[in-house]
Amino acid sequence: MESARILGASWRNSTKKQYNTYIMKWKKFCQSQKLPWTHTKGERLLEFFNQMYYRENVGYSAINTARSALASFVLLEDCSYTVGTHPLVCRYLKGVFQLRTPTPRYSGIWDVSIVLDYLRRLTPAHKMPLRELTLKLSMLLASVSAQRVQTLHYMNIDNVNFKTDSVEIFADELLKQSRPGNIGMTLKLNAFSQDKRICVVHYLRQYIHRTKDIRETEKHLFVTYQKPHKRASKDTIARWIKAILKASGIDTTKFRVHSTRAASTSSANRQNIPISDILKQAGWANEKTFEKFYNKPVESPAPFDTTVVSTKAGIFSSINVP
Repeated sequence: MESARILGASWRNSTKKQYNTYIMKWKKFCQSQKLPWTHTKGERLLEFFNQMYYRENVGYSAINTARSALASFVLLEDCSYTVGTHPLVCRYLKGVFQLRTPTPRYSGIWDVSIVLDYLRRLTPAHKMPLRELTLKLSMLLASVSAQRVQTLHYMNIDNVNFKTDSVEIFADELLKQSRPGNIGMTLKLNAFSQDKRICVVHYLRQYIHRTKDIRETEKHLFVTYQKPHKRASKDTIARWIKAILKASGIDTTKFRVHSTRAASTSSANRQNIPISDILKQAGWANEKTFEKFYNKPVESPAPFDTTVVSTKAGIFSSINVP
């Protein structure tokens, strides 16, 4: 039991939650077939995957996740292969990939400038309602840091160090990108003197000052703006960011809160920020992660033809036709 507990700790909570769904499905399948669920044959795995594919109408991603979940504890009989390396399982997954090829969640991404234009209207920091200040800071931090909501949730005021024209925030808790030998990270965010209305350093300083009396002993950065003032959960911070996106005119039925990472890093890439700086800021180990999942073109707010005909004089207004 002691070993099982340690082995289980190798999974992050999000992974445990995701894997548990498929482990429970596998147990139910084995019970219906009166089969043991800790060891099986490759053919039985295909029967289980077929049930998911045809009855539940799932695609490659779900079946591949199920394979990973089962590979963590299921042993295969009469062969030296694992669940993850069995030739039949590998070929089956290739077939699913061909038949139901997964598509990226986003082919394009929203324009950061649209959100920044909205944030400029929420000012000044020392007078605006605490709710607006809280939501604005959460959006600024998510955009400028290119971090997950998890990182914002872990930020601690004791680890915030203001410099002359920047701020350093050290995150010392286990993050999604944390690995042995790479625990914690320091975010350096520069002041934006050209426009204080969207300067994350200015609004962070103001937020800490204005929440000083209501946070009491709470050291985590974000606290709820309504009584009782307590540490904001990850879900609460995500709702704040979503509220700003929606108020800015971003389609939140399409773009999730996590899209802030793609929007901000894609914007930085278009402005020729060195890829090494982008990877370091976002916490990615290699360029492939950025290129495959996050580097997206900005979506046009309206189709090309609609934009053309809606202009006041039309696209050819400057051309003299004899």
